[in-house]
Amino acid sequence: MSDFDIGAERLNGEPAAVIRAALARVLASDAFRAAPQLSAFLAFIVERAVAGRAAELKGYTIAVEAFGRSADFDPQSDPIVRVEAGRLRRALAQYYAGEGIADPVRMTIPVGAYVPAFEQLDMRAADASGWYSKASEVPAEPPHEAADGHASSAVIAEPVVERRISRRWPILAGLALCIALLPLAAWYGGLFQRQTSIGMGAGAGVGVAALPASGSAAAGDATVPDARPLEPTVVALAIPEYPDDPKLAFLARRFSNFLVDALSRFDDLVTVKMPSAGQALPTEADYVFEMSGQVIEGTMESFGRLRSVRDGRIVWSASSTRPLRSEDPELAIVARRLATRLAEPFGIIHADIRQNPGPGPMPCIYRAIDFRRMMAQADHLAARTCLLALIRRDPTFYPAWAQLSFLSLFEYNFGFNALPEPPLERALSEALTAVRLAPSSARAQQVLMIALFARGATEEALKAGRQAMARNPNDSDVIATLGARYIQLNRPAEGLPLVEKAIEVSIGRPPSYDFFAMLGAHLLGARKLARGYGEFLGVSSHPYALLGRALMAADKGAADDKAEALAGLRVHHPAFAADPRLWLQRRGFGNAVIDRMLSDLALAGH
Repeated sequence: MSDFDIGAERLNGEPAAVIRAALARVLASDAFRAAPQLSAFLAFIVERAVAGRAAELKGYTIAVEAFGRSADFDPQSDPIVRVEAGRLRRALAQYYAGEGIADPVRMTIPVGAYVPAFEQLDMRAADASGWYSKASEVPAEPPHEAADGHASSAVIAEPVVERRISRRWPILAGLALCIALLPLAAWYGGLFQRQTSIGMGAGAGVGVAALPASGSAAAGDATVPDARPLEPTVVALAIPEYPDDPKLAFLARRFSNFLVDALSRFDDLVTVKMPSAGQALPTEADYVFEMSGQVIEGTMESFGRLRSVRDGRIVWSASSTRPLRSEDPELAIVARRLATRLAEPFGIIHADIRQNPGPGPMPCIYRAIDFRRMMAQADHLAARTCLLALIRRDPTFYPAWAQLSFLSLFEYNFGFNALPEPPLERALSEALTAVRLAPSSARAQQVLMIALFARGATEEALKAGRQAMARNPNDSDVIATLGARYIQLNRPAEGLPLVEKAIEVSIGRPPSYDFFAMLGAHLLGARKLARGYGEFLGVSSHPYALLGRALMAADKGAADDKAEALAGLRVHHPAFAADPRLWLQRRGFGNAVIDRMLSDLALAGH
């Protein structure tokens, strides 16, 4: 039986806050911090129940949406949900028998169903634990302070507690949501045991201090980070309305609609805001994209520029001249290309933040993205530490979880800065956390694709990749990643066009794009095309650049160049020298592609 009305209606206000606070306490416990899959399961069913979607909590839905199973999942043949539900019931019973014995709200999962039940206990029953005492037993003076500066909870009057709680429910609810994800971070590299300071840009920093085991920070602790939620780069659009020219006004409105739609799909990198005419720019804006236009003899001249709000710099500008047509069929294409140029992971905004870092979370996000250009171990460690600092500050900031999943996968693939916990397990859990926090995000689906692919769940991975591309068909990194997976599976006819599309729109791309385009063309027998992409690999020490140069040298019969590239690969990645086949398998290449590469490199005996 539940003390809350769990059904088809969304819970709001205090009931929702009470339940989410209870969830936060459970997830912060020792047992659940050590069991991320159980934590994910519990968080999923509780949030669905609070949202009024309890009727959806069936075995199939939980398997597909919470555990990442494919759409053809059969609950009758795969008992994963029933097994995990049994584990969850036992874990909750153990928690409430020990660490959570004084919790005012208890959660249970009735046998035979997956809809959670919530029981609100009488707070007076907690007297024996020392949490509360009756009003008649409370001294008249204010609560005394313990030696550590905290008010002693043993002398807080129950009426005072109730009044404080009633006033602070909105604050507590917000904190509970943040705390709920903090235990997951403890599984990712000992977050609660670290203490460091990571620079977030020129003159800015985020302190990472050890937290108490409960996940709450000590009152008055100067190292407690800003509690405000983090936000990606804020881009404001300033596009005139042209009240004196209806035709130009119509085109401006159409263009701005297309541009907002395309930019907002990069939701892990930018937040788009569009003030109305006459309104001031949002105070939180980092950049403003300003556009103007005029009509001269039936031709429309358009000018656009990206300006840094912080220092007024003109970061980028462009202009175009086109025939003035009410139904311009290329207007949407132009807007999408512009959005991609500005916001894609290796685009103009990224380049500016890298060269002119400021406060906020995005220098850290782009540090993780930049790691993929050179694949240096020191950069991997710096990026991971920085991301953990962001997650500690705001556990709901999903871009940090997505990039952390990328780094865990590189830890698995290349052995960078190995942590005791299995990297594949962490990568999948981090990806699922990103998906839960931002279900409509292309980036979250992209990292889920990579995590599933690394675990051998090929079809599920490709499905996630296709969903990512459907959600943002203009994201070069999503497109290149999906194309690369097809090429690794010896399906170059499907993968090469995707990688080529990504290369076309990403000027600042990492060497992996050109490597997979070269490999895809090589597998198709298009030698001239493969050599063309191989030329872009340059002299980088990126592992795929070295491997690609070795393959191209072998194709040209340049034995010395091949030997030099292979020697560099062996120096930077000793695991390749020990077992090239295993090294390639660990990176997701299928056996047919591995056989082809090793044969071309005269390493077939390895």
